[in-house]
Amino acid sequence: MDAILRFLTQYEILFYILLGTVILVYVRKVYLAWRDWSEALFGLEKELAQRKINAGLSLVLFSVLVAIGLFVINTFVTPSVPGVFQVATPTVDMTVQPTLSIETPTVETTTQGLIPTLSAFLNKGCVPGQVNWRNPLDGDGVSGQVELSGTVNIPNLGYWKIEYSPVDRDDWIGILVGREIVDNASFGSSWNSADLTPGDYRLRIVVFTNQQEKLPECEIKILVKAVQQN
Repeated sequence: MDAILRFLTQYEILFYILLGTVILVYVRKVYLAWRDWSEALFGLEKELAQRKINAGLSLVLFSVLVAIGLFVINTFVTPSVPGVFQVATPTVDMTVQPTLSIETPTVETTTQGLIPTLSAFLNKGCVPGQVNWRNPLDGDGVSGQVELSGTVNIPNLGYWKIEYSPVDRDDWIGILVGREIVDNASFGSSWNSADLTPGDYRLRIVVFTNQQEKLPECEIKILVKAVQQN
């Protein structure tokens, strides 16, 4: 059974071509017989032409049914029968010793300079010497007026902005925007955290190139403390 189904599947196209040829040939014969029947003047001629028409239509119908049956078998029956399509099982070589491949972290060259992809990932987009915080630092506690300082120093700089958001939300609020390069210095303004509800917040530096390409955000977490009243 499996061999028959495999044979029908392998030569499916050839069967369709043969059946199509048979159908075309006998459709032509039916047409010619019908024309002879319409032109016949005597009953014997009409009877002979009618027999030809009946025989031709029978072969055409039989060929169509065979084609439909072949399609149903190859489309629905054969795929559901296990073992028809045999897949070679790879042989495991027990003598091969396992090898350990160690990949070296890559350094990606971009239009903004060298940005170590592994360092940027581990530090949430902060790259020393290019985009980084000096104050506050990740995990610091702040209150009142906070001096914001750090580094934004990349080629093709477009602009940068500093934003904050509660740690449990993604509602970023802008603090300041700049276009100049800042190299381990003040960003030019302080941030008043006294009006915020004490708790955990996120600060981030978002940098865009002059081609409007956004770099990974340099994000840190800080704790805003209540301002102590004297």
